[in-house]
Amino acid sequence: MGRAVARLDRPGPHGSAAEVTTMPAALRRFLGHPRPPVLLGAVGAVAAVRALRGPIRRRDAVTAAVCLGAQPFVEWWVHRGLLHARPGGRLGSIGYQLAGHGHEQHHRDPTNLDTMFLRPREVTAGAAAGVAVAALAPPAAGTVAVCFGLGALAYDWTHFLIHTGIRPSGRYYRRVWHGHRLHHYRNERYWLGVTSPIADVVLRTSPTRDDVPVSPAALGASALTARHGRDRTDRPGRPGRRGWDVRTAGAAGTTGPGRVAGTAPGLRTATTDPRARGPYPPV
Repeated sequence: MGRAVARLDRPGPHGSAAEVTTMPAALRRFLGHPRPPVLLGAVGAVAAVRALRGPIRRRDAVTAAVCLGAQPFVEWWVHRGLLHARPGGRLGSIGYQLAGHGHEQHHRDPTNLDTMFLRPREVTAGAAAGVAVAALAPPAAGTVAVCFGLGALAYDWTHFLIHTGIRPSGRYYRRVWHGHRLHHYRNERYWLGVTSPIADVVLRTSPTRDDVPVSPAALGASALTARHGRDRTDRPGRPGRRGWDVRTAGAAGTTGPGRVAGTAPGLRTATTDPRARGPYPPV
């Protein structure tokens, strides 16, 4: 079984999300990567089993609405408690082995597609549990399993899209786009929502950018991104072949062109303008 799952996760390199600059290219890259199709198949399997249990009724609609309201908080908790688990203590060590270590690699190189998506190992285990619930538990429980799968799919797609070089459009998406970039390039303890900022607002992890210090992990990710971006330039103000031109931000809280107080010389800062250029636009 382990070998079969391993075959689903073909080794990379799979390139960088920053190379993607259009929505059609994003969809092709998402479906062409070995991991997302496994998640799509898993969600489809759970949904098919639930469909065999009977039609969608009013109780299922209420259940789905409750799951939709809970999604931001489930996502927040998983991101904070599991993906950012640290080795120390029994629970922390388990969480770090399950997901924390892999997510740590993602923070070191945020646009690397080798560490971007949910792994088939976890997806197939979740799918097995979801199918069992959909087949054996009351139909409403099967609806919950489907909703969890759709939430995971929404997370994977939105997370990937945020890391591409596609310019954000729309007020809502710009908000989650900006928040997740702050999570990577300002401080990973804040802005934990990916598909929604609601939990961050309620749980007070969505501060003003300059109210929190730049973390060491964010400094490392910014430096690596700046190195990746040196050869990704084109005409000023236009997307380059592999993303947006890199340019200093001069945002509030800087101590010179594009620098945050205490950062290394030459390190790009954040800006709130989503039109700013860069292979991974600064925040």
